[in-house]
Amino acid sequence: MITRFAPSPTGYMHVGNARTALICWLYARSKSGKFLLRIDDTDASRSEHKYIEGIKQDLDWLALDWDSCFQQSTRLERYQEVFDLLLDQGVIYPCYETQEELDMKRSMMLKMGLPPIYDRSALKMTEQEMQACSGRLPYFRLKIDQSREITWEDEVRGRVSFQAKNISDPIIKRTDGTYTYMFPSVVDDIDFAITHIIRGEDHVSNTATQICIFDILKAKVPVFVHLPLVHFRDAKISKRVGSDDIEIRHLRDIGMEPMAIKSYLARMGTSLPVEPQENHDVLVESFDIRTFNQAPIKFSLDDISRLNSRIVQCLSFDKVKDRFVQQGLECTEEFWYLIRDNVNTVEDVREWINICNSQITTAIDDKDRTFISEAKALLPDTELDEEVCKAWLQRIKETSNRSTRDVLLPLRLATTGVTTGPGLAQLLPFIGRAEVVRRLECASKGHNAN
Repeated sequence: MITRFAPSPTGYMHVGNARTALICWLYARSKSGKFLLRIDDTDASRSEHKYIEGIKQDLDWLALDWDSCFQQSTRLERYQEVFDLLLDQGVIYPCYETQEELDMKRSMMLKMGLPPIYDRSALKMTEQEMQACSGRLPYFRLKIDQSREITWEDEVRGRVSFQAKNISDPIIKRTDGTYTYMFPSVVDDIDFAITHIIRGEDHVSNTATQICIFDILKAKVPVFVHLPLVHFRDAKISKRVGSDDIEIRHLRDIGMEPMAIKSYLARMGTSLPVEPQENHDVLVESFDIRTFNQAPIKFSLDDISRLNSRIVQCLSFDKVKDRFVQQGLECTEEFWYLIRDNVNTVEDVREWINICNSQITTAIDDKDRTFISEAKALLPDTELDEEVCKAWLQRIKETSNRSTRDVLLPLRLATTGVTTGPGLAQLLPFIGRAEVVRRLECASKGHNAN
């Protein structure tokens, strides 16, 4: 098995692209096959090098390794070779309509209730019409057999059929000499022996046309898999819809883990449960294209964030210690395991380091100030450790006649500035006795601890 991921470098990778890449990768790896990265950059006016690098960086960060990679812009001679062959065979023909003329034809056909397919008028041009087009640069179409039925067994959609008479002869070369998506894609799929093509359902009509091109070139037609599109904020994901929030680089920047993204995207739209995975081995072993369905898919940042929290809270210190060094954070193994259950991203450890090492802001209710002052008076005159803090908290509870909640909540707020977090007895030693005393003093007097 050989699959391929073929992005156009006209924007940064979003979760829709990433899902396609992931499924191509999982399918290949689950069958001990190969995964190929093809950069569809034949449209030089829209393709940019920064997007090529961005795509590779995102795939690398997601650990979706490829077995080979190439850019279509390096294969123009090969496309020309096949183009010339088909031109000599009369399968490709030149056309001279302007875009305005084509738009007018399309509009008229729609008004007449006819399918807006090309009328092949370029094949019927009179000598006078040819002279009228003198000086115009031609574009080229590929002539398909309009008497046939195009059928394939899609691994997600089942049997799919198109009547070729309802399909336009595809434009394969523009007036400026550049190729459209259709033609180079098929040439590459043949030359690189692609066995399975996995992509979004918006390509279904393209597939019908491309099967015709495979047949014209007398090549074996690959297996096709068309996945339902991913929607975000009630619109299908594209480079123009929701891109700021759902680009892979943005998810990386806000602390999403690669395995959270992969765990989520791999199971979206399947009959399998979405569960946090420590590594992709389980995803590879459990991958089955038959579990995918045709139902619409909605991407949720909230869902992936919750999944991310579950993954982060299971990370061992060995998995994160190098990242702390890279970020300039001094986080010990003991501190990581203490605060791990209270973070949603690895970067959140910075907040807890700041809580322990920086001045904080507290706002204590008037009714709790006397209580805080009394608690401060009970603090032992020794360095704090877990046992000392446990004994202190127990003594406060016994002398105050308060519930456990009414003891811990104001003390936590006074000493940390937040209402939730790790156990106080375990956290306060990291703050240190002198700073705890200062914070309690400030809180009891009703002003900020800064």
